[in-house]
Amino acid sequence: MGGEILETNGYLIVVEGPDGVGKSELATRLFRSIQSSGQPVEMKTFPGKEPGTLGKLVYDLHHDPDKFNVTHLAPASIQLLHIAAHVDAIERQIIPALRRGVHVVLDRFWWSAFVYGLAGGADRALLEQMIGVEKLAWGSTKPDLLFLIDRREPFRDEPDLWPVWRKYYAELLSIETTHHPCYLIENEGTIEEAETAMRDIWEKSERSQV
Repeated sequence: MGGEILETNGYLIVVEGPDGVGKSELATRLFRSIQSSGQPVEMKTFPGKEPGTLGKLVYDLHHDPDKFNVTHLAPASIQLLHIAAHVDAIERQIIPALRRGVHVVLDRFWWSAFVYGLAGGADRALLEQMIGVEKLAWGSTKPDLLFLIDRREPFRDEPDLWPVWRKYYAELLSIETTHHPCYLIENEGTIEEAETAMRDIWEKSERSQV
């Protein structure tokens, strides 16, 4: 299916950002708002935490390698595992849902593999080649809306790499906004204010009226 033109009727809505900015909470709130409007919508996460999926295996391996008797994972190999889980979810779940006319709210995108891989010391050229495989799996499908959530300071203690994550996310935003609609959501006030900003953008979009 790589690279083919995919006819999809559902909206792909991506919510991205570094750990500690309220990204997952806002993704969930947007999902519930669309759901309450009566439109068909599903929420997915990358790499995924559903039992019995490759995403769950990769998540567990990444966060608890000792459980699998793995003592070390190179930065690029970690992200390659994530991309494999992404491709699995794209082919088995996300594209089929979009083709059925179901909107998908996706918590994380390939942006995370790029940002966390680069910040972790992976080679940029290697990461770009790996992410290219995921882009082939997406084919012609691009986010209809992508929200990058940002804050000057995280809600909780995060590693010293947190400012680096923000820098790389900002770099991606400046590049990718020329390819599909991207919106910076500054989550500096209440979570409700950020939620309203996202919902307003969604409600003004063409597909929200379908």
